[in-house]
Amino acid sequence: MKKNSCVLMLFLLCFAFAKAQSDKAVLEQRKSEIQKEINQFDRLLKNVRKEEKTMVLLVETIDKKMARTQEIINITNKQANILTRNIKANAVEIRKFNTEIKSLKAAYAEMIVKAYKSKNDQSRLMFLLSSEDFLQAYKRVQYLQSYANYRKKQAYEIEVKSNALVDKNAELESEKKEKKQVLALNKKQGIALKVDKVEQENLLAVVQANEKQYASNIKEKGKERNKIDKELKALIVSDIKASNKGKTGAVANKFFLTPEAKILANNFKSNKGKLPWPVEEGFVSRRYGTQAHPVLRSLTIDSNGLRMQSPSGAKARAIFEGEVMRITKSKYGILAVHIRHGNYTSIYDNLKQVSVEKGNRVNTKDIIGEIFTSNSGETELKFVLMQDTETIDPAQWIARK
Repeated sequence: MKKNSCVLMLFLLCFAFAKAQSDKAVLEQRKSEIQKEINQFDRLLKNVRKEEKTMVLLVETIDKKMARTQEIINITNKQANILTRNIKANAVEIRKFNTEIKSLKAAYAEMIVKAYKSKNDQSRLMFLLSSEDFLQAYKRVQYLQSYANYRKKQAYEIEVKSNALVDKNAELESEKKEKKQVLALNKKQGIALKVDKVEQENLLAVVQANEKQYASNIKEKGKERNKIDKELKALIVSDIKASNKGKTGAVANKFFLTPEAKILANNFKSNKGKLPWPVEEGFVSRRYGTQAHPVLRSLTIDSNGLRMQSPSGAKARAIFEGEVMRITKSKYGILAVHIRHGNYTSIYDNLKQVSVEKGNRVNTKDIIGEIFTSNSGETELKFVLMQDTETIDPAQWIARK
């Protein structure tokens, strides 16, 4: 019964240790991912000049960076708590090992003294010869052998527990060092958060002082965006009409799908939530759908896709295999590429130059072109996803970061 209890206790300790190590690994991985995002925000903030037209973007970017910094602070707090629990548990184990080793050494020392007093061969021989019969002599031989084995076992237990004690002490020192590093990072992130908070408040003061002007600019951009959205839908309708022309069974506003196109559409659909990002590095600065403006909360904005901020010189890439159906050029010289995946279309807008042509077949992650960088340093991809003539939320289709 006692043996089973010890085994169960050992199992529970091993399980608790494994879980703690797993939790630490998960937190460390998440912390690393968030730090990469923060580094992206830093590069973007460095590139984007603090001009009037980018003030709102700067406020948004700092806000996102602050949220990620706070997340790292939360993670380091959790890591510190895990390490504190581990340090306490290890301290308990060390005290336990010290007590057990002390007890084992005392018992071993007592046994050695007794063995020394009766060590000579003559006393052992007399012990055997004084047996009343052969069976008693045999039992006494077994007793002497068991006694010797027990001494070896005690010595081995002392060695094992002493080694375990050394390992526990090393583990304890390692965790104390790790906790010190975690707390230092926590403090560093806290300072960074305060610095960003001050900068954000200063930028917000500028935006609020010129709120009417910014609101007017945002509304104008909204009107222009709505116009572009209508033009985009008209282009898709035109592509559908072209694909349906002369086809038996074609449905209005629905792409006519050949057997090959159906397979492609089904493959695209089966990868929902797993498609790669259209940029290798960046973050979403505008979500899909109707939403309150992130800075001027009194304004409502509509977005038919995702806006993604990336470093200067970033490339746009195909999220899935398909065919380049169209390359458009705005009156300002900005390019957009339409790639068809069966009855789905992915659109990559705000490109400086493209590396594909109409009719090209592309594969997943193929480079489509370079994203345009404005004079103020803003590099933004406008990414739209459509099913026939209707826009759909790209965030539900691309993989989570």
